[in-house]
Amino acid sequence: MRRFLAFLLLLSASSAISALESVPRRIASLNLTADEILVELVPVDRLVAATAAADDAGTSNVVGRIPPAVTRFRRAEMERLLALSPDLVVVSEYTDADFLRLVERSGMRVHRMSGLDSLPGIRAAILDLGRAVGSEEAARGLVARYDARLAELARRLQGASRPRVLYWAGGMTAGGGTTIGALIEGGGATNVGREMGLQGVGPIGAERAFVADPDFVLVGEGWKSAEALKADPLLSRMRAVKEGHVVAMPTELLVTLSHHAADACWYLAGALHPDRVPPRP
Repeated sequence: MRRFLAFLLLLSASSAISALESVPRRIASLNLTADEILVELVPVDRLVAATAAADDAGTSNVVGRIPPAVTRFRRAEMERLLALSPDLVVVSEYTDADFLRLVERSGMRVHRMSGLDSLPGIRAAILDLGRAVGSEEAARGLVARYDARLAELARRLQGASRPRVLYWAGGMTAGGGTTIGALIEGGGATNVGREMGLQGVGPIGAERAFVADPDFVLVGEGWKSAEALKADPLLSRMRAVKEGHVVAMPTELLVTLSHHAADACWYLAGALHPDRVPPRP
């Protein structure tokens, strides 16, 4: 019996050591979503690479949080990546397929983030990344805060009317199966792009936008889209534009694919339902 117990203890210790050794200590992030999530999950000294976009105000929600000593990638460069000897390379489902094949052939461990086109998908991606970097508890904590914010928002919006919102970016809009579409719906509105039967992000044109007659138009704050709407000879006559119902969202929130999407929903809901949703703290 004692020998059996000793064997179990040895097996447990061996498993713990093996699990510890599998935890990546040198993580290279090659997409902004991973940058935004990883700073919440692991000490920044475990990051050997991040995207240059992480430092761009108006694009990133983690400006100033990743030390300058961490190598920045503005584009995928295999030679620079190999020189860093990462234990794990985090890419996205949008990473160039040829580059991804090179990374996999190099023998480097790869985690590919996916499913970032919905609010539940973002939740699952955070948990998956947490497992990949050995920070399951931190990932569960981050998801708990994300869920709580969305749940509180849903509580405040219960029974509220749902204005029709059209996303507009220089002739492009977001239909079904998009994060921006999910943001519109999570913010207490109806996505006009989905209503029109569109899937993904694609062109809509000024004429179709005008005919759609949305209650509000959602644009990115840093893209001067609001000014472009007012200057357009047709769109300036759109009811939402004439009534001043243009929501210019901080671009870093509008484009995020991380847990900050909950803040984006809150921001939009605050603009559409100010009597129910106060400005985010």
